[in-house]
Amino acid sequence: MKTILEGLFTQYSNFTPDPYATQIIEEAHQQLIRSLEKPDRKLVLRIIDNKDLIAGARARESFKCGFWLAWRLLTQLNIYDSGRLLEKNLDAGGRFCVPHEHEKVED
Repeated sequence: MKTILEGLFTQYSNFTPDPYATQIIEEAHQQLIRSLEKPDRKLVLRIIDNKDLIAGARARESFKCGFWLAWRLLTQLNIYDSGRLLEKNLDAGGRFCVPHEHEKVED
């Protein structure tokens, strides 16, 4: 299951960053490099790298929590609906819905 989650996270986290924001960040980075001495520059870059590692780990954990929440909700819906096929509860937009008693769909 870990491999499946990692694959889903990789697919989820692949996005194209905003080119304008990327350019602003790169310009600020270059300006910072030019203004600092070598030891200070290394320290700042190490801080930035560690901050990025923490952000990546948090994103991965957030994704896993969301996945497991969805899995538990799906399980609870299946239990609530007495084992009926969950696909029968999809509305026209493909979203799950729980029909009222008088709206129950025939199996």
